[in-house]
Amino acid sequence: GRSGAKVVVADFNAANAEATVTALRAENLTAEPFVVDVTNEAQTREIGSFAVETFGRLDILVNNAAFMEPILQPLLDYPIETARRTMDVNLFGPLLCIRGVAAAMKANNYGRIINISSGGAYASQHMYGASKLALNGLTSYMATELGHANITVNAIAPGMMLTAQGDKARENYDSDALASIIPLKAYGDPEDLCGALLFLCSNGAAWVTGEMIRVDGGWIKSVL
Repeated sequence: GRSGAKVVVADFNAANAEATVTALRAENLTAEPFVVDVTNEAQTREIGSFAVETFGRLDILVNNAAFMEPILQPLLDYPIETARRTMDVNLFGPLLCIRGVAAAMKANNYGRIINISSGGAYASQHMYGASKLALNGLTSYMATELGHANITVNAIAPGMMLTAQGDKARENYDSDALASIIPLKAYGDPEDLCGALLFLCSNGAAWVTGEMIRVDGGWIKSVL
């Protein structure tokens, strides 16, 4: 929003969407709320048409919805419904949202899609990590499929972040001990992701696609 984008704030929770829009408008930024369950194909089909009807065109999609339950048991004993929910939100959600915006982007022969992955994809983080590793694979494939329409598809992998979801996931662990393994010795803030996000949306990244950028303070040292 601060970079001039008109933003559709898509959220499963209507109150959260409204609160975010109110905060953006307080900064004289342009934003509209849109309630969507990213696991619902019918609802995700409406994302592109809503953006076009509201703002005239759709240039950028950021897939930021995620589901992560604190992990207290081995995957062999983990409730299969929770495992499926993890994949539904973290993998199929981005796929459905991409399908929901593709026509609008193709109409303009332009698009920037950024999937928010996770350092957990490389840290063997249970079902959540598996879903994010799969999202990296989806990113690579969709870059191939959509490149002909001048649509780039990239991913950002945050490390351990100061967010409500991240704090919940770490509540059973020693927070200081976890922070100590980060070379920059601090948890990340959501604002730390803005530089990579703006780059991938910019003309400077016009020839960058299928890429995954880690923004993690040096937490992950190698990639599979």
